[in-house]
Amino acid sequence: MRSTLARRYGSWLLSALAGLGLLGGTAFISVRFYRQPLETTNALLRRWLLLRGVREYSCDLQGVLMHYYCAGRRGSPLILIHGIGNSAEVWTSLLLALSREYLVYALDLPGFGRTPLAPEGVNIRAHVLYLKRFLDTLGYPRVILLGNSLGGWIATQFAASYPERVQHLYLLNSAGLWREPFRPPYAPDRFSAQLSLDRILGYHLPIPNFILDEVVRVSLRPAYHNFIHGYEPDEELDSVLAQVKAPTTIIWGKRDGVFPLFCAYDFHKGIPHSRLIMLETGHMPQLQAATKVATVVQMTTR
Repeated sequence: MRSTLARRYGSWLLSALAGLGLLGGTAFISVRFYRQPLETTNALLRRWLLLRGVREYSCDLQGVLMHYYCAGRRGSPLILIHGIGNSAEVWTSLLLALSREYLVYALDLPGFGRTPLAPEGVNIRAHVLYLKRFLDTLGYPRVILLGNSLGGWIATQFAASYPERVQHLYLLNSAGLWREPFRPPYAPDRFSAQLSLDRILGYHLPIPNFILDEVVRVSLRPAYHNFIHGYEPDEELDSVLAQVKAPTTIIWGKRDGVFPLFCAYDFHKGIPHSRLIMLETGHMPQLQAATKVATVVQMTTR
């Protein structure tokens, strides 16, 4: 089974790299991808989103200019919150799929993507503060929240702090519960970058060194590095899960090598009346099973 999945995603990776070359059509794009793989990929995803009619905005949140995408023109507002080291472009497939029924927003958290660092820092309290400011600026008293990893941690804390503002909570392999063996995705060198990607994917796939180097660069950026090295145990979610009143659906890729599987069951046990759905993916179901995640959301919010 794992070898089949490895071949499938290996083929996907090769196809994606080939697609990038074909899309650019010039040596310039190839060189740029080699030097800046993440920035180049996100730039291409951004162009694809804009070509598909997705709108791009930024809003001033008391001095921090937050970048975000918006898709769809009807339905309940649904906010997508990415994980550590990611940006709004990580939601591309899910954003497009959900925009058929929802008014979907994908934001760059402070310090990630095109949003600058916030003066309040990069801890969970700061991210919850800026999520609240974002929703206040948009004028939405009540929304659907969907978060992956760090984004799930932020969404859960927001739902516990402001229960009246969350219509439904979706957690995709959420962070926020420290359980052994927890393997942080922080990667200060190539070896740990390969291990990190293996754990995120849920299987081993040899990765070119220039991509491993990019993973290292991402880990060393201030928002990522400062969160890991300034980790605050008092922000963990064990004591607040019971305060989550919104209907909650936990979507968990059971091949996740970052968080042990029993984190999923602890979220399920801790959040009253929550629902747990297991998928055959790694740490990022929105990338590995976007259609299934979209289907779960569409079925459970009706």
